[in-house]
Amino acid sequence: MINDRVRIKICGFTREEDIISAVNSGIDALGMVFYEKSKRFISLDRAIALKKEIPPFVDLVALFVDASTDRVKEIQDAIYPDYLQFHGDESPELCDSFKQKYLKTFRVGSPKLHSSNILLDECLKYINADGWLFDSYSCSYGGSGKTFNHDILKPICSKLMHKRPIILSGGLTINNIVDSINYLHPWAVDISSGVEIEPGVKSSTKIQEIINAVNKCVTNSSVK
Repeated sequence: MINDRVRIKICGFTREEDIISAVNSGIDALGMVFYEKSKRFISLDRAIALKKEIPPFVDLVALFVDASTDRVKEIQDAIYPDYLQFHGDESPELCDSFKQKYLKTFRVGSPKLHSSNILLDECLKYINADGWLFDSYSCSYGGSGKTFNHDILKPICSKLMHKRPIILSGGLTINNIVDSINYLHPWAVDISSGVEIEPGVKSSTKIQEIINAVNKCVTNSSVK
């Protein structure tokens, strides 16, 4: 997939002022976490209030971890997210069943996804996903600040980037994001802890710095 601009998603919003700051800085998408064990979890009422700060042409992504069908539908009906993001062990059939665009997250480095070949096979099971998101393995299901071995992901980018947009996540900060983009050439990046003061509290300065850095990166259709 040809890509001359790296898209930017920031995840884990809990405050209106952070959404306003991120939107003004130029993000493409923002994520809200509906996983109750997450430090960035927000209630449905808070999500409804936060959505009022999202202007047109900025996508809202609702993140779930092995949520019930009823719970996902409840969120769909209440806030009409642009995308669903499945971060747990949801089956392809379950992800497809909601009849909405979705991202499937793969926790690279987990006992089940510890090699490039295994990861490649797992990705192809979710061929109907609108994007494949690669995060580091952690008990917290994202937002851990941990990176993963990008060498595992490199063959996926080389072989499958034309099939589905590849979204890079996992411990991305101002210190490593440029090198990560230049090595893997993702369609987009997804950042959480790397722009935070504490879990769920974003830094407008960090957001602007990382957006400026990403916007200077240019990817292309062939991984070097």
